Amino acid sequence: MPLYSGNLGAVELGSWGSGTIALDEEEEYLASEALKVETTGFFAGGRLDLKEPLEASRFLTDPAGGYLKLVVKINEPEPPQTGMGGEGMIPGAFPGEGAFPGDMPVDPGMVPGGFAPPMDPGMVDPGMDPGMDPGMMDPGMMDPNMMGPGMGTMAPPEPPAKIEQIRALIVTDQGAIDSGAIAVANYPELLEDWVEIVVPFDSFTGAVDVSKGNITQIALFGDVEEIFWVGDLTIGYERQPLLADAGANLTTKVDADTEFKAAQQPEGVNALYVWDFDDLDGVQEEGYGLETTWKFLAPGYYAVTLTVSDPDGKKVDRIDRVHVMVTE
Repeated sequence: MPLYSGNLGAVELGSWGSGTIALDEEEEYLASEALKVETTGFFAGGRLDLKEPLEASRFLTDPAGGYLKLVVKINEPEPPQTGMGGEGMIPGAFPGEGAFPGDMPVDPGMVPGGFAPPMDPGMVDPGMDPGMDPGMMDPGMMDPNMMGPGMGTMAPPEPPAKIEQIRALIVTDQGAIDSGAIAVANYPELLEDWVEIVVPFDSFTGAVDVSKGNITQIALFGDVEEIFWVGDLTIGYERQPLLADAGANLTTKVDADTEFKAAQQPEGVNALYVWDFDDLDGVQEEGYGLETTWKFLAPGYYAVTLTVSDPDGKKVDRIDRVHVMVTE
């Protein structure tokens, strides 16, 4: 049941908390306008109100078969501006174009290249080194707390926040169920910058049984104040979903042949198995088949991702992860 796939025929848009959601004429997915969600955290985002509520039992009576599918794109914040020569300077921020943020306005009486005009000889401390230029201050006498950007060592700016997790609420007239935090990096890239996320309904949690109610809203949030786009939002049910089971967590050694074995599908179900052995570099295809081996080249902790897909494309992909500790 596609709820949004380029048009608003089935839903109306509304805010949740201080967040917003709207059609974005400048961002497209498959040649259709995407939904732009402005979120300020896991409790503020946008919502889709269903024009005709759906019976929850169609999707939640057997939660393992029900799922929420999202195709999302995360905004890439602009990197912090640093450096000299005008880069990272704010024109007109202070008197004189191109002042650095935090710098004081330039005093016309300052000596170029110095910190202050020459001192009155009568103000010179008798204990001062006679060879010292009275117009210059000994660096050791400077208060480091007085130094602003451009006047000394400056800590690198913090990188801008980027959405790493999203959250979905399925709202019914009986209550709501919550997806919890969904790590976007755990899911494969469908098209350039667009990621497909499939979340089984049996991974949602809620205080009440909502399977006998009617689904009225779906709300979407991000984990920080930022923007993401939604190109497709679908809820569905599969009578016999693909089974993704990568096995138990394990421990291995560097350069050892480490075996991985996925659970088989029910009889008569065909599936493709793709393995990614390090989630830090994005979901990639590094191993294939029901069983495979891998050598880890460095000690550490790894999240190994198994993606199970239907060769005929009739079922949604299912994903599972196993955590591996690699020792010397």
